[in-house]
Amino acid sequence: RHVTGPTSITEHLRFPTPKSEGQKGVADPTPLNYPVPLHFPPTVFRQANLDSFTNIVGRIRERVMKMDEKPFCVELYGGVGTIALNLSDAVSHIVSSDENPNNLKCFQDSVKQLPAEIQPLLEYKQKNAADMVTSEPDLFQKCELLVLDPPRKGLEDEVVDFLCKGECSSIKLLVYVSCGFQAFQRDCDALLSSGRWKLEFAEGHVLFPGSDAIETLAFFIPK
Repeated sequence: RHVTGPTSITEHLRFPTPKSEGQKGVADPTPLNYPVPLHFPPTVFRQANLDSFTNIVGRIRERVMKMDEKPFCVELYGGVGTIALNLSDAVSHIVSSDENPNNLKCFQDSVKQLPAEIQPLLEYKQKNAADMVTSEPDLFQKCELLVLDPPRKGLEDEVVDFLCKGECSSIKLLVYVSCGFQAFQRDCDALLSSGRWKLEFAEGHVLFPGSDAIETLAFFIPK
């Protein structure tokens, strides 16, 4: 029950300034020219180390902005839209998705605060990843950029089957952000063994210094 005060906290990803000499491994993306507010009530997932996660999103921005044209983006396991909303100036359209019913309002509240010309390009579907790949064939025929940020258990079987056997030939870049390395190894092996994908880039990020946890960012492209 909400008693008093704000119902959520609002935060922004703050991308680093141009990297100084000798500073390696830090993303240096072109920043957005407008703020992207992210709303986090107690009922949604928030990265514990949002500052370090910003570097992962920065890497993704760098890569997406190198694509020949602004891609049509679909995001699975999107949460409140932390990644997708921070790509909103680099894509032609975004459809983010997640099964948590509390994420939709957070995403919509963020969109309302973005420039008027950006708002119509952003959509959200309250569906889990398996339902998305099995019930949205028309959407995936248009998808050129697919962003995956699953929980520690990794991708559902339906998502792996779709990427390895389904109609996903329009996808030009697959972005996988993993917080469970064993699950990432399993999913990566499946993608590479399918013969459809090759690993273009992979990088580990330590979001919890002193622990053995690692966040993996990987880019896959069609063979």
